[in-house]
Amino acid sequence: MTYEKVTVLEGFRSDIKLLPENCQRMAIQILLDIRDGRVSGLSLDESPKTGDLSDCYKVYFDPDPEFDNRGEWRFRLVYRILDDGAVAGVVVEGVSVGRRHGLDAYLRAVANLGR
Repeated sequence: MTYEKVTVLEGFRSDIKLLPENCQRMAIQILLDIRDGRVSGLSLDESPKTGDLSDCYKVYFDPDPEFDNRGEWRFRLVYRILDDGAVAGVVVEGVSVGRRHGLDAYLRAVANLGR
C-alpha cells in the first residue's frame, strides 16, 4: 500500500538530531519507503514499560552491516498511519526515532504523543 505524504511530529525532529548522521539519512529514507509501500513495520501494542503504542508501528534499522540479525539492530523508528481528512488521503507520520537500548525509541514515542 502506498500513502499520500509523510509528516513528522515535532518530537521526531528533535529525536532525529540526536542520531549519527548516517542514521538520520536512513530514518528519512525509511519514512519515504513506507510512504511508497516498499517497507512496512511491525505493529506495536500497549506495554507496562512503554505505555500505549497500539496505533503505531516499528521498523528496525542499523547502518552497520555487521549487525545482520534484525533483532540486534540498534535503532528503531516508530510511525503511525493517519487519515488526513482528504478523500483516500492517508499520511505516514513519523512519531519517534531512537536507540534500541533502554527502549529509547518507544519511550520517546510515548512522550512525543503526549501519552
